[in-house]
Amino acid sequence: MPEYQNVLLEKREHIAKITLNRPEKLNALSGELLADLEAACDEVEADHDIHVVLLTGAGRAFSTGFDIAPRERPAGEAPPPPVTTRWDSGHQAPHRLLRFHWLRQPTIAAVNGYAVAAGNVLAMSCDIVIASEEAQFGEPEIRHVAHSPFTFLPFQIGLKHANWLYLSGETIDAQTAERIGMVNKVVAPERLMEVAWQAAETLAKVPPFAAQHMKRSVNQTLDKMGYREAFEHHLVMRGWEGLVQGVPEKDELNRIRNERGLRGFLQERDTFFTGRELYERSE
Repeated sequence: MPEYQNVLLEKREHIAKITLNRPEKLNALSGELLADLEAACDEVEADHDIHVVLLTGAGRAFSTGFDIAPRERPAGEAPPPPVTTRWDSGHQAPHRLLRFHWLRQPTIAAVNGYAVAAGNVLAMSCDIVIASEEAQFGEPEIRHVAHSPFTFLPFQIGLKHANWLYLSGETIDAQTAERIGMVNKVVAPERLMEVAWQAAETLAKVPPFAAQHMKRSVNQTLDKMGYREAFEHHLVMRGWEGLVQGVPEKDELNRIRNERGLRGFLQERDTFFTGRELYERSE
């Protein structure tokens, strides 16, 4: 069995449990973690003794999304340009996030703490979501002039609820997420893994051919509703976004991130946008 640096993989009773394992970073999704996650998915998909895949996060969070903290540069390395991104043109990372949607086995997310931004997309890509009462869900990217890796929510919940999450950047608690259809069940924090494992055991008892055929049928239904076409279109939009230069508020947030670090970036991101003077300076 391969060894992974950023995820933990456990197999027993026809269930594979994958744990995001950067608890000190609230399981922020670095390129290295996503690569390990994809490799772990390759391993469990090739293992025909695995009937169900359970995904969770170590520590206090499921995942806070892409790791946007400034990278520590070796001595002598030139600083980054004013507008930078840690990610490619938007193609590889979203494909890796949605791997749990495409896995042949049914998938369950056990969400503890924050599942926001790309972390929310990762949770929503699973077929079933069990959440702790302390879980929080949201898509805050809009506040730093970015967009979700994929707009999954219109296929899962009412459009008005999806619009609120995407356009406001607000987070919602687990009870609200359950009410609007993002979560199957909310449980006490100390029971999260017990209940999630019980759900996995229930699915593992179903003949695997039947469960996998049913999942394929559901996914094909989504494709008929435009899911795959919407995904490909969103990749094009994210690629265009990554090439945009000179958006004043985005340039300013990147400057703050590079100069004041992630804490300063997040503080500025969560204030009211008052950037008219940025546009005036750029004219």
